[in-house]
Amino acid sequence: MTTLYKTLQHHAEQCYYPFHMPGHKGGRLGIFTEILQQDITEIEGFDNLHQPNGILLESQKKCADIFGAEESFYLVNGSTSGILSAVLSACSEGEEIVVARNCHKSVYSALVLSGAKPVYVLPETIPQSDFLGSVSLKQVQNAVTKNTKAVIITSPTYEGITSDIQAISDFVHKKGILLIVDEAHGSHMKFHDFFPKTALEQCADIVIQSLHKTLPCPTQTAVLHIQGNIANRKRLRQALDMLQTSSPSYIFLSAIDACCDWLQKRGKLAFDDYVKKLEWFYKQSEYWKNIILFKQYDDCRDKGKLILQLPQMQMTGIELNDILMKRYHLILEMGYLSYSIAMTSPADTQKGFHMLAHAITQIDNDICNMKSKTILPPIKSTLPIIKCLPREAFFAQKKQIAFLESTGSVSGEFVIPYPPGIPIIAPGELITEQHIKQINMLKKANISFVGCYDNTLNHIQVLKGSETI
Repeated sequence: MTTLYKTLQHHAEQCYYPFHMPGHKGGRLGIFTEILQQDITEIEGFDNLHQPNGILLESQKKCADIFGAEESFYLVNGSTSGILSAVLSACSEGEEIVVARNCHKSVYSALVLSGAKPVYVLPETIPQSDFLGSVSLKQVQNAVTKNTKAVIITSPTYEGITSDIQAISDFVHKKGILLIVDEAHGSHMKFHDFFPKTALEQCADIVIQSLHKTLPCPTQTAVLHIQGNIANRKRLRQALDMLQTSSPSYIFLSAIDACCDWLQKRGKLAFDDYVKKLEWFYKQSEYWKNIILFKQYDDCRDKGKLILQLPQMQMTGIELNDILMKRYHLILEMGYLSYSIAMTSPADTQKGFHMLAHAITQIDNDICNMKSKTILPPIKSTLPIIKCLPREAFFAQKKQIAFLESTGSVSGEFVIPYPPGIPIIAPGELITEQHIKQINMLKKANISFVGCYDNTLNHIQVLKGSETI
């Protein structure tokens, strides 16, 4: 089958003169010329993402076959557009959706757009860490009511922990409830048994994957997969049509197509090699005395996520990342209070793994000589006190007050440490003293925040009339 990627290459070689969008005219001004030659619009022979019946339809069918879905939809606005569309297809205003509290901010945005009523479940806390783990079947059973329309879970989490999707899907399907899984960080897991089973393999109805996170695909490329007979496919297509750009990038579409082709032809060898490199790195970590490579939950963890846990008396994850970048020219995905994340993929080289292992070994030896500092207490996650729905709070009249004086007020905005992009406070939730302490601790550790008008968090927007000052 001719791939979209090869068809675009052939089109560029024909030297057509484009009297159509985009305005760079195939890179004729010498800016990114090689890339822009393949950046076209919906001209004859290249189909239309919003109504595919030709080469894009065939490409998406191939993608579905590779990932084990009934249907797959290409996303050029990232997994965010898939999550928004999935929730909008599942819930109308006021309808209940069970939401794992560690979901990405896009899920909360979907609550605002849809007007759905969240019923939160709090994933387990990983012992002696600052991150949350899996959502249990029992938690979902306790949260589901006769009014529940959907359940949405993040699996794997940002740190690579997966939930028992099979058990959860078996339970919710008996009640006719839709299961949506944000698998943005797990698009690679199907391709080697070194990794946990995917959500599709465990019967989830809608699964959203960010190909760009762990596969050879550019930033912003993602896929939404669907299977089963619970999802409203017509409404899902309508939501995708509304929420994705009407000018989808053919560079992105071509990249997804090329990635699928690569998985089909070279994926097995590449993943075998990738797993050998990971196993080598885990072996090297056994020699470290202070820095710990997280190895718990082996049967339900994406071991491609390298979680480096640190003795906080000497170093935080933020400080580790700073040293790795300035001294060793290595940039990690994230640094937090007690850990750092190094994200890996089949594109990583043995040299890259050697560089990281060498750097961590040296830093591990140096830690003993570092001056002790105040230990930051672990972040304690709690379920929010909801005063009104996120959509109601978003559109309500607001007032800006001093953040330190906001205890007892109802938040009118998000407070989201980024990364990882999981809200501490969402619109419509009561601001507590614990929130103040937690956010101040994160500020002192130089964690950045998004979602709030004042990202320094000296002030916060609250619902007018709810402020206590």
